[in-house]
Amino acid sequence: MKLTKLSTMAAALILTVSGLQAELTANFGGLKGNADAQSKEFIKKLDSIGFQSAGNDNIQVHYFNRYKEKNLDLLSFFTVTNLEKIRPLLIKNPDFGAYAPFDMLFYKKLDKDEKTTWFGHLDADLMLNIIGEKDEATRKDFKSMVSSFDDLVKKELKPTESKKLEYTDKLPAKPLTKMVMKLPKGIEEMSDWVEEFVEKHDGAFVKHEFIIAGFLDFKFEYEDAEVKFDEYDAYWVSSLCHFKFSNSVFNHGEPQAGLFAPCSVYFYVPKGSNELHVGYASVENWLATAGVKDEKMRKDMLAIDAEVVETFKELGFELEK
Repeated sequence: MKLTKLSTMAAALILTVSGLQAELTANFGGLKGNADAQSKEFIKKLDSIGFQSAGNDNIQVHYFNRYKEKNLDLLSFFTVTNLEKIRPLLIKNPDFGAYAPFDMLFYKKLDKDEKTTWFGHLDADLMLNIIGEKDEATRKDFKSMVSSFDDLVKKELKPTESKKLEYTDKLPAKPLTKMVMKLPKGIEEMSDWVEEFVEKHDGAFVKHEFIIAGFLDFKFEYEDAEVKFDEYDAYWVSSLCHFKFSNSVFNHGEPQAGLFAPCSVYFYVPKGSNELHVGYASVENWLATAGVKDEKMRKDMLAIDAEVVETFKELGFELEK
């Protein structure tokens, strides 16, 4: 027994000295059985704490219909946003758009030995580290917003099980992919130009077999609510997904990677600027933190990530230096 304790302490010491101490990817709650009904009832309660959602539920059905592969009993993504709480954070740092919205994942494997539906989202500190937010007060505000969501999860879903997903790899040197393009001259009405660009953007990504799984125009939402958001001439977020890619990962043993899906791609024009900026969390973050080990799967994931960059280049964007 003493040897076991000493061995455990030595292993912990080695991890600490080598800088490999585990960091949290996500805390998962669990319920026995298929919790599809519970997930939908939970989502209905979000407005009680100021959140709104867009649902992409029972994705496993669409995987089976298209690819005739069934390895999941449940896979649902609900993108969630608190418009009031996120506004001052977006004003301080536009990169918060990478997690505005963030994803609430529900999944249950079809494996006969897996009897639990697991649910959760990326840890708040991980989201903050990916966007590179350093200001402690701002981090505290974001974590407070996420905590209110977590409190509702405990209250309404009442998880009976729990587990952690942790990682020891380092985040990529540049967790966010950021690109920029010059706006055309002579734009008379920004909202009209945005509408035309979004249509062009969606068409380009659909041509590459991507799916636009959600859309939120923050500039419109705040103007409609008569709330100031003057720091930007335009700001919107598209939820991007690639169906074949997601099936090859989530439906083939790695459903927990759905924590990152769909990917929030944020666009903004700073006030008085002639530039459209775009950003999103790169797939390298998935590889570092989601527990995907299969080398072919990892290579395929990076290939899709590169295709996103190429599609944006086709639209006229260049990588920020």
